[in-house]
Amino acid sequence: MKNKFLKTVLLATLFLGVASSCVNDDDFDIPALRPIIYSENFNEIDYNMTFDYADWTNFAEAGTKKWIEREFRDDGYIQFSSFGSGEASNIGWAISPAMDMDAYTGEVLTFKSATNFVDNPANKLEVFVSSDYDGTNVLAATWTQVDAVVADETTNGYTYVSSGNIDLSSYTGTLHVAFKVTGNGTSLDGLFQVDKIVIYSSN
Repeated sequence: MKNKFLKTVLLATLFLGVASSCVNDDDFDIPALRPIIYSENFNEIDYNMTFDYADWTNFAEAGTKKWIEREFRDDGYIQFSSFGSGEASNIGWAISPAMDMDAYTGEVLTFKSATNFVDNPANKLEVFVSSDYDGTNVLAATWTQVDAVVADETTNGYTYVSSGNIDLSSYTGTLHVAFKVTGNGTSLDGLFQVDKIVIYSSN
């Protein structure tokens, strides 16, 4: 009787474990039991308005276009597109709040990105980090590009692509993460979306 009871409990526990492990693609990709340093899912949005979250920087390096706030089926994200700008160059930065890289070890960045109407690799999303950005002077900072998988002209259709695990463990002090889109108002006017940003400690 005791063995039968234990077997029933184990089977029930296994079932619950399997059921709870089934998550939607839109959920955060957060490894279990890992300390979360920073996360942002952009669900507090003002639809189609200029992106203006507290402590974030929304900067137009070239042209007038900036990142905007959007949502689909109650899932928020930020978006950049040069469409309709009529400008020869559009370069937009979305820069995260400062993060203390000395508070944890083994830091890892993940996020998701998507595209549509992108048909030229020069119309692109890039990801950078900076240890000396002062929160104001974007172009005066030193930006290092990170090796991230991003949506591009091969992934159109608003299909979210996972960035993979980006190792930030070598950085110390204060760190900002930047999402930079390059385009123009004529031939490079596709749209880019970013969502589900997580920085966690892998240790």
